[in-house]
Amino acid sequence: MPAGKPAWQAKGLLYKARLTPCVRECDNGRVKPHIALLCLALSLPLAPVLTGADSLDIYVLDMEGGKAMIVRGPAGDTMMVDGGTPGQQNDRDLKRVLAEAHALGIQQFDVVLTTHYDIDHAGNVPAIAAHIPGKLYIDHGPAVNNPKIASFNRKALDGYMAFIPGKNRRSVKPGDVIPMKGVRILVVSSREQVLAKPLQGAGQPNAACPASRPEPLELDDNSGSIGTIWEFGKFRMGDFGDLLGWVENRLVCPNNLIGKVDLFMVNHHGLAISNSPEFVAALDPKVAIMNNGEHKGGAPEVIRRLRAVAGFEDLWQLHYSLAARDLNAPENYIANMKEEGCAGNLIKVSARRDGSFTVTNMRNGFSKTYGK
Repeated sequence: MPAGKPAWQAKGLLYKARLTPCVRECDNGRVKPHIALLCLALSLPLAPVLTGADSLDIYVLDMEGGKAMIVRGPAGDTMMVDGGTPGQQNDRDLKRVLAEAHALGIQQFDVVLTTHYDIDHAGNVPAIAAHIPGKLYIDHGPAVNNPKIASFNRKALDGYMAFIPGKNRRSVKPGDVIPMKGVRILVVSSREQVLAKPLQGAGQPNAACPASRPEPLELDDNSGSIGTIWEFGKFRMGDFGDLLGWVENRLVCPNNLIGKVDLFMVNHHGLAISNSPEFVAALDPKVAIMNNGEHKGGAPEVIRRLRAVAGFEDLWQLHYSLAARDLNAPENYIANMKEEGCAGNLIKVSARRDGSFTVTNMRNGFSKTYGK
């Protein structure tokens, strides 16, 4: 990497260096067969950036226990979901977001979705916008009424609220649809409110529900998280930010209002105050991705709940979890191993209309495809 160059600029220089011989030969009018083949081979990695593919591609970035996802839809629409924590280790999370966005050729996001206002989700949204603006900013409106909000989360909330005036902003409620061509992204929870009616095909009684509903828990802005169900053809995914167990319960008890999913983006980094037994049972996921850190999330009881689902196949993790120990996923399914330190590897999902999807560990290139 050239000295002093950010990762995304260095990656751009690498592409330029690889293509320079081809350009020089073409400029001189001496395109030889081997050069033509070289040009074609070198341009192929850029094709997904320049031309859309009929897939839903999701890049789950490593925020060391925070959250950030970059999504490219089948028509080329792009979305940024949350943005990680600001300031830590020389703006590590911000740099990782920018590096991946630029590697994907993204200069502007069609949608920026902030699930809630905690620092590890909303903290970098203004900083990302300074480099890569959004056309539409989506959030849940005012923060939940919690007088005990932590000071660092209050700072992130205040920073977002100072940033958002003048932007094209939309605050969503359950039942709203977040725009992305070819993909239906339905809001099922927002600011502690949930769907009033079941989604099509859902509504069945949930045998895993407890005898009584849990009491509301004040824990920063987590309970206000925007929860979404993503549908792309036959593929179905659930992503719920840091939704707490007591709000989860209202979505799936006594009846399951949202139905089953193929892929579950594990709530709240894999903490046990979320991912309640009744919620995991209702989703009945085939695969789960946990955006945990080495020291955050990855709770043993959550992993046990996932593996107790009859049709569950695999758990993928952003990090090896010290808390989980022997319950961690196999090494091929973990993007950042304990001994590697802060490598920042991500997990990629490519979903297709037929319901099949491929998950790839970008640390080692290990992939697995799941069929419908």
